[in-house]
Amino acid sequence: MPFSARYSPELNAVKTVFSGIVNEVDIEAELHESHRLSEKFRTSYYLVNFTDADLRLSITYIYSLPALCDRIGKRRPIRIALVNDNEQNQELVDFYKLVSQNRGWNIETFSTPGDAASWLLA
Repeated sequence: MPFSARYSPELNAVKTVFSGIVNEVDIEAELHESHRLSEKFRTSYYLVNFTDADLRLSITYIYSLPALCDRIGKRRPIRIALVNDNEQNQELVDFYKLVSQNRGWNIETFSTPGDAASWLLA
């Protein structure tokens, strides 16, 4: 799988790092894994790093992601820090941020994991 997900006790967050080609099946697998971890550790904070990923996702699919998260039972309030320092992914990451914010989620984008972690801890 092109991702690794683990719980970070320092951040009380699920941290995911994507790498290589990432498609819709990969995103759904990660959503289920991060949901499992968030339930186990009782958190709704996420740090997701797309910098080393090559996102192969449609705009329609990205638009549906918040609804998919609701269906699998993601805890509210959700706080998501997206890390992306890859110009190729920026438009898709920004669109996901907009769609999620329109659903009432607390989500921000950052170019470094350190900045993302600081925001989660604030």
